[in-house]
Amino acid sequence: MAQTLPKNNQEEWLKVLGKGMVTIPKKWREELGIENGDIIKAKKEGNRVVIEAAQPQTKTTAPYRIYSVDEIDAFLREDKLSEELVQKTRTKLSASFRS
Repeated sequence: MAQTLPKNNQEEWLKVLGKGMVTIPKKWREELGIENGDIIKAKKEGNRVVIEAAQPQTKTTAPYRIYSVDEIDAFLREDKLSEELVQKTRTKLSASFRS
């Protein structure tokens, strides 16, 4: 539920819903050209959250980063399970299938 502040039509109080969802008021979406499925940019500035509409040329694509082979290898090394955890998991799974 949005409550408009009386003196500034560019500000509204918005309620945060489950999973942190916030609805951008319809009038703002229309004014900014934000449509269902669009990608928008959000950034944290101190105790503020700033949401920016996509530029027309980027409206259909999301900016992304291409990781190097070394970065991917580092991610995989960091995510690798310890041998101890692997063995514990195998033992528990084996026991559950025998039951």
